[in-house]
Amino acid sequence: MNAVCVMCAMGMIGLVGSAAGQQLDFAIDPAQSSLDLSIEIDLGSLGGDTDSDTTALSGFIDASFDDVEAASQASLHDFQAMMDSDLEYSWVPAFLSTADATLTGGLVEYAAPGIIQGPVAVVAGAFEFPAVPVQLAGTLSVNYDIFFVGSGSQVVDLSTLKPGDTAIGGTLSVDGGVATITNTIEFTGSQPLVVDGSELGQVIFNGLATMVAVADIPSCAADLNGDGSLNFLDVSAFLAAFGNQDPVADFTMDGQYNFLDVSAFLAAFGNGCP
Repeated sequence: MNAVCVMCAMGMIGLVGSAAGQQLDFAIDPAQSSLDLSIEIDLGSLGGDTDSDTTALSGFIDASFDDVEAASQASLHDFQAMMDSDLEYSWVPAFLSTADATLTGGLVEYAAPGIIQGPVAVVAGAFEFPAVPVQLAGTLSVNYDIFFVGSGSQVVDLSTLKPGDTAIGGTLSVDGGVATITNTIEFTGSQPLVVDGSELGQVIFNGLATMVAVADIPSCAADLNGDGSLNFLDVSAFLAAFGNQDPVADFTMDGQYNFLDVSAFLAAFGNGCP
């Protein structure tokens, strides 16, 4: 839809009752967010061992709700959770065999940015996205000394692991103009352990990320330039976002940009700001 059509539609203000979606940029709180990542070295018939470590997480979650203070639908746009510290591991996978590793630069992130997940139903503040592609990244530096096999080192780039689809459940709560979402993500992956050019076994990853993230609730969804008033500048901002297919213009949160978004924006504009 071009700008002329949108401006013509301004005459519909007050006649349209669609609710505007609110996209919020949530900041992950490292004091309440963590990753528990276990790594197993599986040497098949030779044996195996598992170790785990934990780190705080920080980063962001971009999500939207039809009405954040009385939400019935939620959509997920993007997320990235960075590990705030290196993870250390030590294994005794077989007789007279040892291995240790350090994971640096680790993060858990959405593997399909630009593709909106949902909307899904929000019931009593709870929601679940059933199949979200999740990518684990970071550098795992492994040193090993395997009895009757040899010693050496291997660097595993976790970003080469195939993203896995996982369910992401969460809750939304609102208090004093601040929205809080709590999400949990379980994921798994594996990478061959190669020694002297031969695959000796597998390195298997299992993680549980808990993320608590907060965002200030905009007092007026149609105030796109954030100046506290509604005027042509907000209409202009909407037109620009709509033309660029910026998610801020996706007022219906369906991943499409059409007259329904225009109608929802006009309804929010017509309702005014507090």
